[in-house]
Amino acid sequence: MVRHLDRFIQDVFHFSKESDEWPELEDIFTFVDMSANTGHHLGSKYSPKQLRQIRRELLARTVRMLHQRFESAKKKKAPERKKLTSFLKSLRADESSFVSLNWDTSLERTLLETNPQMRFSYGSSIREACFSAHGQIELPRTEPNHELQIAKMHGSANWLYCDNCRRVFWFPPAETLRIADQIVGRRGDPSKCCFCDVELGTRIATFSYRKALDFSMFQRSWSLAESKLRSSKRWVFIGYSLPAADFEFKYLLKRVELARSEQPEIVAVTGGTDKAAIGRTLRNYQGLFGKFVKEGKTFLTEGLSDKVIARITS
Repeated sequence: MVRHLDRFIQDVFHFSKESDEWPELEDIFTFVDMSANTGHHLGSKYSPKQLRQIRRELLARTVRMLHQRFESAKKKKAPERKKLTSFLKSLRADESSFVSLNWDTSLERTLLETNPQMRFSYGSSIREACFSAHGQIELPRTEPNHELQIAKMHGSANWLYCDNCRRVFWFPPAETLRIADQIVGRRGDPSKCCFCDVELGTRIATFSYRKALDFSMFQRSWSLAESKLRSSKRWVFIGYSLPAADFEFKYLLKRVELARSEQPEIVAVTGGTDKAAIGRTLRNYQGLFGKFVKEGKTFLTEGLSDKVIARITS
């Protein structure tokens, strides 16, 4: 898979094998999507069918890399991971909910480490499931007493989708490698829908400027996110720079903010040593929320320090 993707990058973007960096993921996915989704080649070597396979390989490889990074940070007891764990332990599950634009399951896996009994809800009709030995997936027999709600706006690495009945299933967050194998058809016996016996696939909104968000599974997540944004007193943004590629999400934020009877408290948390990047992020937030974002008061640049955690959980 890696050799195939390397060859694609060399052919399309003229990067040499010795190059340490690839083009921006947004560029790669946008070019692939714009060609494949309209039934056109991207150069003579890559037909729409081949581009769809490349997209699946990019997704699967990204899921695997995210899983590996999580396991590595866990093994090395990385300081950033300790900060995330400390933050999540400080939250009250009955007063908190999450909106995530990431595919990875680092949030869910860390939450489970802090509370193994925690259960999740990703939105209406996104069902909990588990893999079985006989091909069809299985659903749990009992309903959870309490669920922490997480809106995954662009899909998740632990979701599978049935193209026939359009049901969405979520699996234990640690099962992402099995999901990655199913994306590219590497498993000899792919899992099937327990309702209609159709092979399950995935729908993930890629790092693209032309995100395909018109699937029912995304609509459920966006509906959950809108509901939580409407009712939450405080919106806390952690490690998110409001990039230009997420204009649909920025429009949702602005639309919900202006429709509320009371202004939500806006808190943005960033960190790192790149002052130029921090400055750009500050301008992005002030450009969207104006006077409600103030450096040092509601725009915090210390990362998830103890002081910041106390500020956003008070």
